[in-house]
Amino acid sequence: MRLLATIVASLALAGLVARVSAQDQSFRQQPESVAVRLGETVTLTCAIDNVAGVVQWTKDNFALGSDRALPGYPRHTITGDLNRGEYNLLIQDVLLEDDGKYQCQASPTETQGGIRSEDAELTIYLPPDDPVIEEGASVSVIAGKPKNVTCRANNGKPAATLTWWKDGQEITEGITYITEDAGEKRENGVSVLTLNPSVDDHGKVLTCRSTNPAMDSNKETTTQLNVEHTPVVVVQSNPPLVEEGSSVSLSCESRANPGEVRSSSGSRNDVSYQWKKDGVVLAGETGQVLRLTNVRREDNMQVFTCDATNAVGTNSANLTLSVQYGPEIVKTTGQVIVDRGTSAALVCKWSGNPSPTIMWTKKGSSSVLGTGDTLSFPIVDQSHSGTYVCTAVVPGSGEDSREVVLVVNGPPIISSFEVQYASSGAEGQIECLSSNSPPPSRMAWTWNGVMLDSGTEGRFTAEQRDVHGGRLSVLTISKVQASDFAEYNCTVWNRLGLMSKIITLRQKEPLPLAAIVGGAVAGLVLILVIVLLVFVFCHRRRKKQGASNESITRLEVRDGQETPPKEKVEIIHRDHEAAKDKVPPPPPQRKYYITADYDDRDYSSKTSLGAPPPWTPPGGTYQDYKNGNLYSNPYNNYSSYPAVSEHSYERASIASRASRASEAAKKPRMMTHV
Repeated sequence: MRLLATIVASLALAGLVARVSAQDQSFRQQPESVAVRLGETVTLTCAIDNVAGVVQWTKDNFALGSDRALPGYPRHTITGDLNRGEYNLLIQDVLLEDDGKYQCQASPTETQGGIRSEDAELTIYLPPDDPVIEEGASVSVIAGKPKNVTCRANNGKPAATLTWWKDGQEITEGITYITEDAGEKRENGVSVLTLNPSVDDHGKVLTCRSTNPAMDSNKETTTQLNVEHTPVVVVQSNPPLVEEGSSVSLSCESRANPGEVRSSSGSRNDVSYQWKKDGVVLAGETGQVLRLTNVRREDNMQVFTCDATNAVGTNSANLTLSVQYGPEIVKTTGQVIVDRGTSAALVCKWSGNPSPTIMWTKKGSSSVLGTGDTLSFPIVDQSHSGTYVCTAVVPGSGEDSREVVLVVNGPPIISSFEVQYASSGAEGQIECLSSNSPPPSRMAWTWNGVMLDSGTEGRFTAEQRDVHGGRLSVLTISKVQASDFAEYNCTVWNRLGLMSKIITLRQKEPLPLAAIVGGAVAGLVLILVIVLLVFVFCHRRRKKQGASNESITRLEVRDGQETPPKEKVEIIHRDHEAAKDKVPPPPPQRKYYITADYDDRDYSSKTSLGAPPPWTPPGGTYQDYKNGNLYSNPYNNYSSYPAVSEHSYERASIASRASRASEAAKKPRMMTHV
């Protein structure tokens, strides 16, 4: 038994020794993948501890040999310190054929198996051919239409990396990159740029840049973009600000490629133009400038379009004309009727450019209640009723205003005087005015137990009529008695409520005597003033007429001398009293004036100022503001004043003139014959 245990222990120890010996042949350093350029030198490292077998290198699973010189491979050598187990593979002036997978191996021995390193890939870099843009040095594209541009760099290992640049800015979108097998481990790099050109791309430079590990620097190629496009149109106004009634020129500036358009005959013409107004073609307007005269406010915000056409196509540009004109209110809500306690909105629509400032005021007040198109009242009461003024103002361009009436329906409002007057024995009236909206449905008078809406009750008659500002109910009393001077109740109903008001009728006091006398005296003074003014006016008028006679011949006649033979001169009587009864008429078609009183009138015709004009005394018919009735002043009757008769006035005038003639006869005088 003890013998069996000893045998088992010996076998286990022998196995352990064998395993330790096998582990001694191991890699201290394995080769790693590496890439080098064509013609360079490369070393693949391999170090083994406790080498027991034969060490060799393989390429793509093909043994290169175990000798350090490697017969058949003059550029290949195994290098390193053998005592340290170094078996490095040195390859000089690498060629493309050196590209592959390499492995370091140690052959098996009697006590252990062989070992192999991890594969180490040797990559040989080959520079590609110069990049080329297949479309050439210039690429023609149409703005807005996609265009593929291709760049390739062939025969690279690895394939060349291609990037796109436009005027120095890298393009990162719209690029498709592919590789093509060129044989012998070479590849072609191909990059396709999908270009969506714009007008602004015209003349810009596209660059294709090639990079590869085998190259010390990048290589690139370029092409210039020729972007054909329809005209780029801009419409401008000159002057920029257009006032109503002025003129303006609209210019159509275009930039096109090509800048000519080919006609059907083959001739080349400039870009053609066509103008439109609100989409309607303006016949004959085919130039670059459209002239507008006497611009109206109706032209404001109208759209003018310029169409420009070249070989690629047609493009357009619009200009919305801005015409400056003063403010104008074009629409309002008119009269707005709402019930008390509800909301209301007054609206004022305007027209003007620039936009006016809208202000709301209440008629008769300068306080601004609001601005904007709408004046809102969240909750209205009867104090809001009235006329509101909407004013549109543009500084420097004037203003316009409109009135909007707000009517607030509410219970009736009685606005008559609480005390009214009538004369005893005459007809009297009591007035009750309801001035609110909606109109009354009923108006009634109540007094001494009597109620009367309309019609007659004894000496009392009630009537209603519509007047400015409301509805008026009048209670007429015939032959007012003392008992009628009392209180009367006026009650008004409408659909929103009722209101009553006590009106007291009082006796009208007669005018005092002093007022009557004063009025009469004032009337007499006024009559005298009017008569005097009329006399002065007539006197001056006749004086001017006498001074304008066409021909005057003066003859000096002295006492004791004869008159010319054929002239018959009658001396005016010296007796004043006789002159009153008779003043002989002058010879036919002759006029005589006494030079001492040259202003006397023509005696050949009847002269009379006549009776003075009738005088209307002040006062007349006036309004009693306590009662509201019209009545006449009984003291203004002046019909008893006597009028001056025409005959007496004429006699007095003749006597006065005869007296002056008698005085003039006593001294030398000039007689004038006409």
